[in-house]
Amino acid sequence: MQQKSGLGQYLYQSFASMKLSVFIFLTLAACSLVGTLLPQGTTQHELHTRYSPGVARIIDTLGLNDLYHTTWFRLLLVLLTVNLVVCTLRRLPKTLRQLSQRDESITPDKLTKFAYHCEIRSPLPRDQVEAKVTSIISHNFGTLRRSDHSEAFAGIVEVGRWSRWMVYVVHLSVLLVLVGALIGSLLGFRGYMNIVEGGASRDVRLYRGNNTVTLPFEVRCNSFQVSFYDTGAPKEYRSDLTIVDDGKDALTRSIIVNDPLSYAGVTLYQSSYGAVLKRAQVEFRNTDTGKSSTLTLQFGEAAVIPDTTDRVQMVDYQKNMGQFGPAVGIALVREGEQPKGSWILVNLPQFHGNKIQNYQIQVLKTEDGYYTGLQVKKDPGVWVVYTGFMAMLVGIGMTFYTSHRKLWVWADTANPGKNSTRILMAGKTSKNPVAFEREFNELRERLENDLKSRVT
Repeated sequence: MQQKSGLGQYLYQSFASMKLSVFIFLTLAACSLVGTLLPQGTTQHELHTRYSPGVARIIDTLGLNDLYHTTWFRLLLVLLTVNLVVCTLRRLPKTLRQLSQRDESITPDKLTKFAYHCEIRSPLPRDQVEAKVTSIISHNFGTLRRSDHSEAFAGIVEVGRWSRWMVYVVHLSVLLVLVGALIGSLLGFRGYMNIVEGGASRDVRLYRGNNTVTLPFEVRCNSFQVSFYDTGAPKEYRSDLTIVDDGKDALTRSIIVNDPLSYAGVTLYQSSYGAVLKRAQVEFRNTDTGKSSTLTLQFGEAAVIPDTTDRVQMVDYQKNMGQFGPAVGIALVREGEQPKGSWILVNLPQFHGNKIQNYQIQVLKTEDGYYTGLQVKKDPGVWVVYTGFMAMLVGIGMTFYTSHRKLWVWADTANPGKNSTRILMAGKTSKNPVAFEREFNELRERLENDLKSRVT
């Protein structure tokens, strides 16, 4: 039992450590810097294209190309959340004790020991002084609360008592941001989908692994346009999309780079595009029999060569293969054999390599187009994060620009039998002592002027 108590105390002390908070914050800051500098959502193919094999392997192993959805990044968020909760709970009892303490005892000896205090003499009787002091302080500082613990006139003014809670508002705002980030990391996703112009899809390929997510709606690409600079570089590319939900067109609009489309919590970004072959007219000549057959092949759809059981399919397309122009990737499937395939050069119909097994192949006509590359993102925790940021702005602003200020006032007859009164005033503040000292002195001057402190 003692061992469990000792372990629990050790864990409590560890998670309540400010050193742990600083370490996790710095680690998260460094990770966020990496996530900002390194493009997120990079596929494995793009990684190996852009970086050396060693660097690409490190990025892929650590998941730096999809940093915010990695297990170790989520663990850091959980650790920081637990650390913040423990630190808050550890500090809360002290704050509650401070707020519950109300020092009602007011004596002249006690007030003269404050750093901010003053003594005022007035020729007015005590009852008039009480009325004037109450009016001036209530108007210029705050409502004066009469103390019953003194035979003389005594009162307390407390302003900004609630400001002590602002640090917990900041803590709560950070917790909201962390919880929102965890919700987005666990329940959200980031991926991509390539849709051929005129086609539709609801499958999203995630950046990490070979997993896919099926959207509850279908995305159709009605058309795709791209414009170029004189140098040949793409100037702007635009996708006209339609969201098909439950078999009906729910939303139609165009998207360009930095102008995404959002529907049902899912956001679609225009990120890339590419050339694709829609259909091609292809001649297959059997070199054994000399018979030729012409087929119109749709990209990705299999077709059977007449009078045979051989099936052919266009599986790939390159706009410019090396220096040989466009090329079509065609696969041949024959019963009882492994599929065979080859690149068929469109502009070189007599090229000896335009052949698969006993078929000499010639591409007679092509109809190409584009596919649009969409980055797809879902983050159900984003509104929790936004709420946390708003609460953080309020909490930090109120923490810095408000303070807990307290004022004590005591007054009694200066000399028995005479109409003169002695007034003592003292105060303290939780922060910004310079501003409080200025406010205290201005209040003292008002009291002196109104009470005619100088006895003549």
